Amino acid sequence: MGLTGEGFFWLVIVGVIVLPVFTILLWNRIPGPKPVKVGSRLGLIVMSQAMAVLLAALWINNSFQLYDSWSDVLGDNGATGVIEAATPQGVGKTAVDAKNGVLGDSLPNARLFSDLAGVQDGYQATITGPESKVQGSVMVWLPPEYFETAYAHTKFPVVELLSGTPGTPQTWLEAMQAPTVMTRLVGDNEAHPFILVAPAINVDGRHDPDCSNIPNGPQVATWLTTDVRNLMTTSFRVADERDAWGLMGYSEGGLCSSKLALQYPSEYAAAVSISGDDHPDGDLLKPGTAAYNENAPLWLLQHRPARNVALLLTGTREDSDVAQEAAAMVAAAKYPTTVDTLISARGGHNIGVWKSVEPQSFLWLSEHLQAPKTTTYSALPEMIDGVTG
Repeated sequence: MGLTGEGFFWLVIVGVIVLPVFTILLWNRIPGPKPVKVGSRLGLIVMSQAMAVLLAALWINNSFQLYDSWSDVLGDNGATGVIEAATPQGVGKTAVDAKNGVLGDSLPNARLFSDLAGVQDGYQATITGPESKVQGSVMVWLPPEYFETAYAHTKFPVVELLSGTPGTPQTWLEAMQAPTVMTRLVGDNEAHPFILVAPAINVDGRHDPDCSNIPNGPQVATWLTTDVRNLMTTSFRVADERDAWGLMGYSEGGLCSSKLALQYPSEYAAAVSISGDDHPDGDLLKPGTAAYNENAPLWLLQHRPARNVALLLTGTREDSDVAQEAAAMVAAAKYPTTVDTLISARGGHNIGVWKSVEPQSFLWLSEHLQAPKTTTYSALPEMIDGVTG
């Protein structure tokens, strides 16, 4: 019987009702000596309570799509699979002062960052974006290579990491263990190093803006694409070419990653959507409106000129409509846009599934973004205004 099946849910409801009744009926009818009676009564009470807890857990799981099968609960999601590269339409097939003063190299806004507790070489800042007027936190992880002498005059590519809703930037650096994954991949010579930056996307406590510029509302897209980028280029040795910038997000952050890459192709070359939708699902963008369409990745692929960006869409066939929506985006892509997919057979909408595809996603980004590049500075960038801390 399926974990999320209606039959199992109603069976548990029946159990929640029947077990207490059964306990009352048997309470004074249990035979045997006193220890046996006491033990049996305690067992009935425990079973009744356990059934009630199971019902609550099922309701939460079904509401938030945390786990979609028993194998998912047990962590047995099977093989992750391989990335399938789709051929787009119109193209024929073809084969701070830390670390001895090197943090930021005295770039003007490095002073805004302080150490991030619990994350080695992690830093954090809170600013008010000069362009967006959005106030939010920004967390940064610098790879070990950033502090090595051989990279002293090197600008690094950046991957912008976007959380889900609800969610915080810290999830990427701690629970998702992105720094650990990247360190291992680079150490094994499988990927080149990136600077990881995780900005807040949930910047309006009352609403979910879908990482979008809401008419007469929060300008979250500007915050993520302009303010965060300017903060990074004025704080660290960061490459500013679009081929050096990518996006990756899970759940809501996945939607944000794919749609921001399509909306701002001059800023990003590649994006990974981990279990993200092909349309907004927040409360501020209403279906059928122009603002909704302009922030829906599928609609952008279908109705806007093709962009020179690469997308990787990951998910599972058990996670709602993620696999079907990925297929629709593949079908809608036109050259020079490319849409690759990484779809697993089993798994729900949870951090275990997202972590399982993290290494392959970083490898894919390493193939689509430029490597660290040696350069010299001609002038220091201007400082960011609107700093709040």
